[in-house]
Amino acid sequence: MSVSEKREATEPAQVAPVEAHLAADLDEVRRRRPVHLSDRLQRFSARFTAFARSRWDPTSPTYGKTRRSMEEIVAVEGPGYSREDFALQAGAWTMANRMRAPARDVDGEYMESAEQKEKKRYQPKDWVALTADVKRAARMYGACMVGVTGIDPLWVYASDGEEQPIELPDGVTTAVVLAVEMDYQMIGSSPSATASAATGAGYSKMAYVTACTARFLETLGWRALPCGNDTVLSIPLAIDAGLGELGRNGLLITPEFGPRVRLCKVLTDAPLVADTPITFGVREFCDACMKCADECPSASISRDEPSWEGPTPSNNPGALKWYVNVDQCLAFWRANGTGCANCIRCCPFNKPQGRLHDLVRFFIGARSRWLNRVFVLGDGLAGYGRQRDPGSFWSRPPA
Repeated sequence: MSVSEKREATEPAQVAPVEAHLAADLDEVRRRRPVHLSDRLQRFSARFTAFARSRWDPTSPTYGKTRRSMEEIVAVEGPGYSREDFALQAGAWTMANRMRAPARDVDGEYMESAEQKEKKRYQPKDWVALTADVKRAARMYGACMVGVTGIDPLWVYASDGEEQPIELPDGVTTAVVLAVEMDYQMIGSSPSATASAATGAGYSKMAYVTACTARFLETLGWRALPCGNDTVLSIPLAIDAGLGELGRNGLLITPEFGPRVRLCKVLTDAPLVADTPITFGVREFCDACMKCADECPSASISRDEPSWEGPTPSNNPGALKWYVNVDQCLAFWRANGTGCANCIRCCPFNKPQGRLHDLVRFFIGARSRWLNRVFVLGDGLAGYGRQRDPGSFWSRPPA
């Protein structure tokens, strides 16, 4: 069922105090948002993402092109591209591929009328406590980070990849934004099939975490739409929800895991208490660091100052940021026969927790700009960000 059909099937009751509460949250989010926006910014159509354009736009460098077959790659490539590596990748994507439909109900039994839902709806005495409980539940299901924000209409896709307009059901104005950690060592083997297996496992965990979190909210009587990359832009939502900042590589940089996360969300009409955006020195650090641009095999990452528009129709103009040439990026994926995560692998924020790394994060957060270049130099000298042996996964203890 499409989002618009879902809207017709579940018309909600309007609650003025909830709307006022969320409007106040959005005002605060917009005030504290670390990305500057212009009036030029409009809702973006998913039809213009690099993946969608490769199916219909002859100007896309990936139009009509497919990835090389597994058999061809296995025959000519080395470590990280074995039959076992591709089997690992295929298994990792299983749950994601089985739950790919956007904005779906978790279970058909929850397709009830607004009146039926209203009778069952749980009304806690303390919304702060319930919001904390939702976060606890999401973490138990497998999220490594959870934030809540009101949904800025700008972040809702104008239409899907088939040009069908997207409208959220009335009253669905809150997003529970979830991050799922990817395996540090496996991502370190990028651009191999082994690293893509870590990405696939992240997507499958996204499907599980969003389904479980949505079911939690549904059981309390609130509507909940589990979403992966669909329906609403994940990175802007995550920034609004206080999970991190935008980096030069076009990805969310989190304080704990850097860009080594996959993002998903549950859209709901539950009036949860929103978080606010954070800053911890990413913009200033990215000014000094070019590691992602250096390691990008398709030269898709900008070395210039942030700008108001990007180089391809797959970029939505109107935000002052570093735009990534996602068409070139996707073209490398197709040529490589599997994905690429070099910009995640080499990011200095992609570190495991530890006293030294936490100390460096502290100084970056303190905006010690003169130290940023020193940290970048030290990161390289210490060998961080270099490609790991893709075959090391198969040396892990089997149990």
